[in-house]
Amino acid sequence: MSAPPDALSVARPLDPILESYEAVAYESKAVPLAEPDVMAAAAILHGLTPPRPERARVLELGCGTAGNLIAMAMRLRKATFIGVDLSPAQIERASYAVSELGLQNVTVIAKSIADIDAAFGEFDYIICHGVYSWVPEAVRDAILRVCAENLAPNGVAYVSYNTYPGWHRRGMVREMLKLNDDPALPPSARVARARDLANMLAAADPADDSPHGLILHHELRELAKQSDRHLFHDQLAPINEPVYFARFAQHARAHGLRYVGEARLSVESLATTNLRTVLGPDADIVQVEQQLDFVRGREFRRTLLCHDDQHPSAAPVPEAIPKLFARTTAQRAEASAEDAARSEHVAAFRAPTGVMLTTNNPQLIAMLGALVDVAPAALGFDALSAEVARRLAGPEAASPSVSVDRDALIAALLQTASAGLVEFRALPSSFVAHAGERPKAAPLARWQAGNFDFLTSLAHAPVRVTGVERYMLRHLDGTNDRERLLHLLEHAFTAGELQLGGATLTREQIAGVLDDVLERLGRSGLLVA
Repeated sequence: MSAPPDALSVARPLDPILESYEAVAYESKAVPLAEPDVMAAAAILHGLTPPRPERARVLELGCGTAGNLIAMAMRLRKATFIGVDLSPAQIERASYAVSELGLQNVTVIAKSIADIDAAFGEFDYIICHGVYSWVPEAVRDAILRVCAENLAPNGVAYVSYNTYPGWHRRGMVREMLKLNDDPALPPSARVARARDLANMLAAADPADDSPHGLILHHELRELAKQSDRHLFHDQLAPINEPVYFARFAQHARAHGLRYVGEARLSVESLATTNLRTVLGPDADIVQVEQQLDFVRGREFRRTLLCHDDQHPSAAPVPEAIPKLFARTTAQRAEASAEDAARSEHVAAFRAPTGVMLTTNNPQLIAMLGALVDVAPAALGFDALSAEVARRLAGPEAASPSVSVDRDALIAALLQTASAGLVEFRALPSSFVAHAGERPKAAPLARWQAGNFDFLTSLAHAPVRVTGVERYMLRHLDGTNDRERLLHLLEHAFTAGELQLGGATLTREQIAGVLDDVLERLGRSGLLVA
């Protein structure tokens, strides 16, 4: 397999944005929530009837090297995908990947978003992630124009962007880095210069607990998490224009687009209740959301839009829940000693965001336990209801004799989704959580294992794998049984191709490594039946 091209030999462009992306390709990988399965579920949850994702026509604006687009196309083979990006170098790399994978349902085009018109075609879903805040005003206007002109009557558009007031904090650090930047230097030197300044600021007065010091050190910790490519295109970008949500919504309405909601269900809280009380029962959803941004200090939104003649519900519609599939990224956690002392039957669950739910409600415990045990797979409402009934009946019951309160289960799903513990999908899972007799990895993951740091799961999320996992993926083509895989892994350790902390492993230990690898790959959504 040949390596993907690093860059094109092109004339030095005059556009500073194009120049930056020709010089340094953006990290193009699967973007959780920026895909039709999630968009459709969110639209259904708000009372709309969006196109089915399976055969959808999807347009991605600013697709980069098409990491997000290709992941969608590999899963939804009967859907069609078009990606547009300003950078010929990035489109060249995208074309290479599309060709290598033999995809027939993907087209990538080097083109300015501003040059797309109604003749370009109609799409059920339009995605524009990480572009709106980083382009000139004319292109921002073009993004929403395309979302209006090229969106199917019942289609859904996704646009992400930086928002105030949260970006006032982040923008402070960006201005510091920009002031210290030297655009004449090569990109790698500019990034190194930015990190040197950030490290110096972090070390200057680490014990400073003043309001400014606390904010500065928080933002510097967030900056340290960014990859070099992300830092270059975010903090050192020629343009980075955050916007207040209300202004974005106003801009969208000017193009005949209506706010549906966020791709991730907004967290309901006491602040929401208080604001609705203060603003009154007739408060517009945009007004409420803007005030919530003030309270939360939100810095980034993933907003869904539809045509203005559609009428999405401002709040999630409970009746929509049985039409959807639910999944969780939460894990079981240990309840605090205080909570455990209050009840004999208490359980705790923690989301990756840190949100923790502790409860002694048997049905809620059974529901979250069922989702955790099959994660990252999603369960339909009826299957989840049946599993909750089975768990409530107990392991000794020959058949479930406990009835599940349907309305209470719907309410529990909405409650946990609002807290960030549960997510909804419009389609069933297309992977298996547990390896079969002859384990098989998703074709995209096997190809990516030889080329990229991050792989894409069939739950549409980037996954970083270890060296042992990367090695095993090459052999998970469905032809090797466990004994053969154990032999291959044993040989790799004996030959020194793989190492584990310099230790010499016995065959039993290597068998344990194999089991652990297959378990993690399954739990990461990388295995198929």
